[in-house]
Amino acid sequence: MESLEITQPIRPRPDGKPVQAVQLPEPGEYGFVEQPQQDPCIPFPPQPIMLSEEAAKALSEELRERKIQFLTHFTRVENLASIMTHGLLPRSRLVAEGRARSIRFNEPYLPGAWQDAISFNISFPNYRLFYNLQEQRGVEWVVLLLDASLLLSQPFYYFLFPAANLVQVPSFPIEFAPYLQSVEMFRSLFSDTDNVRRAYLQIPDNYPTHPQSEVLTFSPIPQSSILEVHFYNTYKFSQWFLQNTPVALTIDKNIWVESLEYFSPRIDYPHWKSTFR
Repeated sequence: MESLEITQPIRPRPDGKPVQAVQLPEPGEYGFVEQPQQDPCIPFPPQPIMLSEEAAKALSEELRERKIQFLTHFTRVENLASIMTHGLLPRSRLVAEGRARSIRFNEPYLPGAWQDAISFNISFPNYRLFYNLQEQRGVEWVVLLLDASLLLSQPFYYFLFPAANLVQVPSFPIEFAPYLQSVEMFRSLFSDTDNVRRAYLQIPDNYPTHPQSEVLTFSPIPQSSILEVHFYNTYKFSQWFLQNTPVALTIDKNIWVESLEYFSPRIDYPHWKSTFR
């Protein structure tokens, strides 16, 4: 094990601080078949809106000013070898390519075709959800940090709170979908609310106000966008490395990090213990 760590060192996180357009698949593409909804109240995801040049410039400025450098995505450790080989892919594409059986999916909380979306959190995981998942016995997790510039290259939906309830509103495609893909909506993720004052809670500029906010995309995410992979501890990484050596040796060794930082609550956790919104 010692020799393993010499060849594939894990970078501990210094001081616990963070490191410094695509369309929905067409019917039939990647096996993606638009089928009638089982529940007519759940609208099919509307066509994503590509950022205009002006909007991309404005969003880029927001990322720069807030020093937002990465998105986070947690997944079961069994999925990591596939992700490091093929990137993050929509569920329908995994099914079409015959690789879905090797992927461990979480219980779907999004309805219908929305299960094809890939979910991210900005700068820090949704620790309320992640904590519950970590409580599952026999399941190990890793946290991926991905380049925040993804937000500039493909459409995303920005949700103040978990998306599941809002996307089921029948008027979602017309009344909500366009705004939820806008720079204005992105900015609102970082606004004060009636119950929350960011300065009082000392929420970092690069953290959304609500810890359960999320961003969704239906686009494939290339492996090259992954900046870091966080393991709970050195033992967990060593165990995965030994089981996936051919894949692990093709990856830059500096991508592996052993850190509890993203397996823990946010700095403002005490407030959210008693206040949901």
